[in-house]
Amino acid sequence: MQERQPTPSRSWPRTILATLAIVVASAFAAEFVARQFFDLDTLQYRRPYQPIFVSGDYHYLMPNEELPFVPGGPVEMGYRPGPYGFFYSADTPPPRSAATLANYLFAHKRSRYDAGEIDRLSCAGGDPVLIYVLGSSVAQGFSSDEKADTWHAVLERALRRQLGRQDVHIFNGAMGGFVSLQDRLAYHLAVAPRPARLVLIVNGYNDLTLPANSAVRPGDPFQLGLRYSQLFDDGFMWWLARHSAIANAMLQNEFTDRISQFRHRLEEDDAVFARHAQAITDIYMENMEEVLDACVARSQACRVAIQPARALTAHYIGTGAGDVLSQKRLVELYRSLLGKVAESRHRALFIDLTHVFDRGERMQHYADSVHPNYAGQQVLARALLAPTLAALGSAQTVPPPANRCARLSRASGG
Repeated sequence: MQERQPTPSRSWPRTILATLAIVVASAFAAEFVARQFFDLDTLQYRRPYQPIFVSGDYHYLMPNEELPFVPGGPVEMGYRPGPYGFFYSADTPPPRSAATLANYLFAHKRSRYDAGEIDRLSCAGGDPVLIYVLGSSVAQGFSSDEKADTWHAVLERALRRQLGRQDVHIFNGAMGGFVSLQDRLAYHLAVAPRPARLVLIVNGYNDLTLPANSAVRPGDPFQLGLRYSQLFDDGFMWWLARHSAIANAMLQNEFTDRISQFRHRLEEDDAVFARHAQAITDIYMENMEEVLDACVARSQACRVAIQPARALTAHYIGTGAGDVLSQKRLVELYRSLLGKVAESRHRALFIDLTHVFDRGERMQHYADSVHPNYAGQQVLARALLAPTLAALGSAQTVPPPANRCARLSRASGG
């Protein structure tokens, strides 16, 4: 009888390597299909992180590693990338003012004066009419095609005609996505160090809607939850999302699901919404009244304009329009906010713009749910002309802190 031959021992290392090769090849194939056929992409960013303000200016989608080099990024401020982080270079000219942290506010695509030009005009002498605008994307004139078409450019030209002088300048330090907390910081960092005849803040909508849009606490910058996620988890999923379109899709779906759940509670639970609305409007008023308190203490003319929204305009003219929240909820938020404005000790310093598009072309003045189009920019400028002239009537320029212009001159070698 023939003896049975022993079975050769299996090569486990070879099997493991073959399995890994199949897994890796499958992963690459899945990534290829996801990108080529389902149009998925890796994690990209629109706004850089900004110290103090949390969120920076809007940029088109780019990898995270490119964001340090955008205007206002750490490289512009003198930090240099190293293998383990960013470090300030001693070879870089040091700042002469903390206001440089806010200079990027004047570098957005609709700003007509950068920080350097603002400081030059501020320190040139004479008594020019210097007006600062703060707020979010509507205050920027975000949806206008050209800088010259923004409402603040139109208003500047109108003021020059009305006042009969060419030294009227409107400096725009608004930033898309900002809430009133960031406007409050912008006033103290970007405006207070400089001479100003009038400060005009145009805001309100973001405070009311961004919590539902980004699932952040009332009053918090919309990117705050994202930054917490990036700083306080192990970082692996974020690294993977920057390199894998599939991982990024999973990450985005998770965010979308959490935001949808939060928004659903606001829509369906009256008690939750009532607490939410109370907090939003209280925090907004706290921020704006603190700024107005500072203005009054400095004898500075300041105004806060409550901006309109398409769903609110639709409600006023008897039609419907959707938004991040239902029209019903948005109207309730605006109604609560305007009620608190009416009770404010500074109510005379608020401007209600919420009815500005109720007549004429009405809804056609909007490019989207909140931003005015070209025609809307003209209407907004006309609506602000009379209140601005009235505010300027008895306003005096509040000078910058002593010796600031001398310090800036020394820093530039002048």
